[in-house]
Amino acid sequence: MLLLLIIGVSAVNVTLFQADSALYSLQFCLMRNSNREGKDWLETIFALSEKGRIYKSIDNGYKWSDETLTLEKMGINDWFYEIQSSPAKKEIIYIFGKNGTGIRSEDCGSHYTWFTFPSNYSDFKLNSMDDKWMLAFSNCERCHPPYNKEVHKSNDGGKTWQWILSSAMMASWDKLIDSELIPDERIVACHLEYNQSRVTYSDDYYNSYKIIHNNGTGFFQTQFHMFVISKFQSAYRLHVAPAFYDYAQMINVSIPFEQQYSYTLLDTESESIFLSISHNQTNKKLTNIYTSDYQGFKFTISLLNNVRSLNTGQCDFEKIESLRGVYIANIYDHEKLKVVKETDLEKYKKTVITFDKGAIWHPLKAPVTDVNGQQTHCSGDCSLHLQGRSVSKIYRESKAIGLIMASGNMGLYLDEKNINTYFSRDGGMTWYEVRKGHHIYSFGDRGGIIVMAKSNSLTEELLYSWDEGQTWESLKIKKMIVTSITSRSLYINFIITGLDEKRKGIILNVDFTTLHQRTCSGIWDPLDPDSDYEFWVPTNYENGKCLFGQKYRYTRRKRDAKCFNQQDHDKLHFIESCECTIEDWECDYGFYHKIEGGPCVPIATLFEEDEYIDILKPPENCTGTYMKSQGYRKVVGDYCTGGIDLDPIETPCQEGLQQSKSNQSLPQISIKEEQKNIQDKLNSNEQKNLSVINKQNNFFVIWILVSIVIAFFVFILYKKMKAKQTQVPKKDYYYGFERGERISLREDDDGI
Repeated sequence: MLLLLIIGVSAVNVTLFQADSALYSLQFCLMRNSNREGKDWLETIFALSEKGRIYKSIDNGYKWSDETLTLEKMGINDWFYEIQSSPAKKEIIYIFGKNGTGIRSEDCGSHYTWFTFPSNYSDFKLNSMDDKWMLAFSNCERCHPPYNKEVHKSNDGGKTWQWILSSAMMASWDKLIDSELIPDERIVACHLEYNQSRVTYSDDYYNSYKIIHNNGTGFFQTQFHMFVISKFQSAYRLHVAPAFYDYAQMINVSIPFEQQYSYTLLDTESESIFLSISHNQTNKKLTNIYTSDYQGFKFTISLLNNVRSLNTGQCDFEKIESLRGVYIANIYDHEKLKVVKETDLEKYKKTVITFDKGAIWHPLKAPVTDVNGQQTHCSGDCSLHLQGRSVSKIYRESKAIGLIMASGNMGLYLDEKNINTYFSRDGGMTWYEVRKGHHIYSFGDRGGIIVMAKSNSLTEELLYSWDEGQTWESLKIKKMIVTSITSRSLYINFIITGLDEKRKGIILNVDFTTLHQRTCSGIWDPLDPDSDYEFWVPTNYENGKCLFGQKYRYTRRKRDAKCFNQQDHDKLHFIESCECTIEDWECDYGFYHKIEGGPCVPIATLFEEDEYIDILKPPENCTGTYMKSQGYRKVVGDYCTGGIDLDPIETPCQEGLQQSKSNQSLPQISIKEEQKNIQDKLNSNEQKNLSVINKQNNFFVIWILVSIVIAFFVFILYKKMKAKQTQVPKKDYYYGFERGERISLREDDDGI
């Protein structure tokens, strides 16, 4: 049934299509436009219903057709449960049915062919280089969990299948097969062989294979790293190998705490990796978040007591994609962990934010006024708390610069029974209450339009805003429970799915094309009063404008400019470089930051002495001096120069050993006090260095008459031997890696 509604003088078009049952998430298929005018790609949208029917739209969600009727005319009858777009070709889709029917279309559903497969096959994985290659899995009856899967492959689009591996726990195409260095056929698997668990790879469908790691009990791969988990006594260990390097050269990931029971890969798209690890065997919903060095080998604590869902494995950790280095996370109150029962922990969740890639975390600043303009009463420890992925997602869009929308409350802790809707337009620095109650929402037109509806309850109203939540207009719709709101970033129409009172599926298309005719102007001169755009400079928590050693600014649409944005180019402009400050340094391996502020302190203050790695100890067989950490390392990807220098300092071995034995923790001072002390220390060191330099100059003046050339080479040789002797760590995690082979992690497809 199709219904067209015209709403008021604003001429917002709403079309409604009713499906047979609830709808799963939408699947998009792209086909190259043969007409040179207009868009390069035409988009087809597929929706799959709870009862196995397929619906399709070729006009961005205005009109829908029941594709199951078309398939039935071809003699195809099945309960379809999965639709996949081919990663090898955008215009090819596969549809899989419960009774062993497969559908393939090479033109986004204009034409279909079909094939059959054993009905016990599932979990199909398409190859990213060849659109006809795929893997499938079936249960192995003679095998024992979790190694109870058989792996099969097809090279002809599902028409014929061949068994390739038994006793498998997991298998997938290598994520690097788009590289010329990796064969398109490469498969990575975790399976049993001679009663031993192994992670292996094969380039000939397991006629032969190479071992990545013996005793491997699982793996996950990013575009730049291969991680393998292995069993170690009653706990686990994590190992890593860089991309394009021999997987057999796995390196133990360096974590400053021995007991590790579960891992969640949070973010691999930055220069460093965020990893969540549970150290508690009985309470795995409590994790610590670690961040790596630029190689992905050495991890240091970024955040303690992160919230993790036991049902989904999701952690309350959100990357704000439009801004570099900004993350929001939920934690359990550290103090309450010591005194409350595990079952009561859910009452003590708090939200924190970082603007420097996890170096320092802060509470969210509560809004000054509520949605009605009344002053809020939130002081002391009171702050803003947001629902995380364990309940709902914080909404952000990579092309909506600095815009974030989330559900939460003000108070001491997150209260799931008292949820309102909040908005930030400066990357989480400042928040506004924009609506009472819990809502579901989405951005369109690069954040130029926001659409929301009540969450988890029947509603007859959609709300939309053209001024980033300052004002809202209402749109009447059929009574329904809204389950999803979707918009492509540059589009000005939204596709909304939900359920009516009879549990029938609903698809709405809300089109804002005719709401305003004007397109935004003045992007090239935001300082012009008539421009619809503005310059915006992001800041850190202390309102500093230097982030990662640089000042930069964005060009974005003004909040009250009611016009179509639809710019498709970057609007980031570099201004200048900055001197290093304390904000450019994060805790070094073996140290951690307290949420309440203060310096990086030894991890010994957290755990018993035999459970942590003492980073302050000199290396074994230390002679002379060694490079001792001051508790800090520069944030990965930071470009600051000069200023505060917290790199390791040269320390006599005996002095370092005495300090390690005393194990004195650093004083608890504020960041500003710490910065002053560090600067005073830096100035003192500079005076000492000047004295040393003067002595060295006198020394070289005396010896210059003997031989400048001989003295120079002897000096260089001495320094090299000394560095080699003193700077080699106890465990050389980088042995065998040339400098040119150490690559930085920049992006990834997904996590685990």
